[in-house]
Amino acid sequence: MKKILPIIVIGILLISGFGAAVTINNKSEELTIRDDLKFSEPSITDENNYISIQIDEATSYTTFPGNPVLPVYTKLLTFPFGTIIKDVTFTASFVQVKELSKEVIPAPQPSPVSSTTVSSTNGKLVKNHAVYFSTNTYPLTRLNYRVGAGMSGNDHVILLAVQYYPVLYSPQQHTLIFTPEAQITVTYESSRNPLSSPADNKLLIIAPEEYNAALQPLVTHKNQYGIGTTLMTTEWITAHSPGRDLAEQIKYAIKDAIETNSISSVLLVGGVEKIPIRRSYVSLWDFEDEGMITDLYYSDIYDSHGNFSSWDTNDNDKFGESSDHVDLYPDVHLGRLACDSIQEVNITVDKIIHYETETYGSDWFNTMIFIGGNTFRWSPGNDGEENNLIIMGIMSQFAPKIIWTSKGNFNRRTISNTITDGAGFLDYSGHGFEHGMGTYTPSGLQMKQYLTSYIKDQKNGYKLPIIFFDACLTAKIDYILQDTLDYSKIKNIVNFFVQVLGINTSQRIPCYAWVFLKHEDGGAIATIGATRTAYGGVDSGAGKMSIEFFSAYNSSEYLGQMMTQMQNGYITDVHDDAFTVEEFMLLGDPTLKIGGYPTQ
Repeated sequence: MKKILPIIVIGILLISGFGAAVTINNKSEELTIRDDLKFSEPSITDENNYISIQIDEATSYTTFPGNPVLPVYTKLLTFPFGTIIKDVTFTASFVQVKELSKEVIPAPQPSPVSSTTVSSTNGKLVKNHAVYFSTNTYPLTRLNYRVGAGMSGNDHVILLAVQYYPVLYSPQQHTLIFTPEAQITVTYESSRNPLSSPADNKLLIIAPEEYNAALQPLVTHKNQYGIGTTLMTTEWITAHSPGRDLAEQIKYAIKDAIETNSISSVLLVGGVEKIPIRRSYVSLWDFEDEGMITDLYYSDIYDSHGNFSSWDTNDNDKFGESSDHVDLYPDVHLGRLACDSIQEVNITVDKIIHYETETYGSDWFNTMIFIGGNTFRWSPGNDGEENNLIIMGIMSQFAPKIIWTSKGNFNRRTISNTITDGAGFLDYSGHGFEHGMGTYTPSGLQMKQYLTSYIKDQKNGYKLPIIFFDACLTAKIDYILQDTLDYSKIKNIVNFFVQVLGINTSQRIPCYAWVFLKHEDGGAIATIGATRTAYGGVDSGAGKMSIEFFSAYNSSEYLGQMMTQMQNGYITDVHDDAFTVEEFMLLGDPTLKIGGYPTQ
């Protein structure tokens, strides 16, 4: 043990990026690593009745509605699976107290990127009096951390997300308490039983038996390209896997495949009637919620101690509650093809095979489409377009094609024709619903829409983009007819006549994001969207998710790696928002080779 400890430590330092001193306590087998932090002078800017605080080294900002917005320094460290994090502490050699002339600006109330969810407080600055009239500092402590089991590349690891607040705010004293320098110390026990990780990407496909034959071409194709692929049926899982219901049986089957076959990716094939989706009773910023559906349940296999992450630690059959100690970090790269028929399986399998074998070296892949407008019409500026510009800067190697309401080209024909020309990626920022997307013109007086029924206009063949919807509801794969009826301004009258006519309002309707995949003549190769109402913003919410997703492009070979890095990055910066992490899902193949394979 003593001989290999330094090697383990070196591995940790290289992976985590901690430029640290290392101490080994041989008696207790505890190790420590340290990182020295330095922060530049806070920049204080007038914001009407408030002031805002910025620090150059900050990686994020506090976003809890009504609480002061303060800079945060975050870092994600990785350790071998099985490592026990004993403690994380900080020391600061000296502090500076800075007088303030005004209160620090509060974080705005969450603004849903759904045209049907409107509140008088959306986007407004409403102070939390419990904080602003308190004699305590905000936050109470400079250091927070979160430990979980997750993925780094295809390796199973322990993740440590550290948040450090270089300034504390004392609202009653009208002061900032600033630490120009600090040292963070992590104490841990090294792993004695690391989980083996595959040398190559390995894929487990889970599907009902009726899809078996239709999936065989995909299994063969993946194996030919070095993705060791196994197909497991839900019927087999029902007969052989433990669990209280099929969803938990599937999760246990994934756990077993990790431990016996070293899989790193999982593809679920089937809509919610074929492959159940877990309802999570997660709350958003202490707001009560009726629950939402999430596939993250299937990818979060372990907790920080390597135990099975049930999402129901109090055994009340309500999953994902705040009391359930959900780990959140994905332990496999996971996606879903929400196929409701063999025909849809054939279409999506055909698209994946053609994309991976024909895309490499194609000029069309080097194009990226940006679609946006004035998402929140009560706020200044065209925020959807501004979000597009952020992503444009991240994806600067792609030639942009811009469709904005401010340019007057957000319309059915332009969007369909631009997608028909082909693109590697598409970034949309605006409002979303189960059957389309839409955003306002600069005046805020008119909403421009692109609906599910328009997707049939897209004739891009196998020139298929990966689409991110910075929007609400586009991936609501449990979408039913009643959801559409509820959009009507006279829904009570409509519902009355529907009942009289005996129409089944619980019948399934394919959601917007899925129709892009099942469209046979074009559409998309994969989509990422929200299953429920999403909230705007670039420091948290849907906009932050899009930033994290596209920021992962340069370091990812496969699509599932981008998805996992997005989730890891969001959890690191926004500790208190499980809702957003859970609601975004990948409709597509997690082992999709981004940009295709070179010709064999």
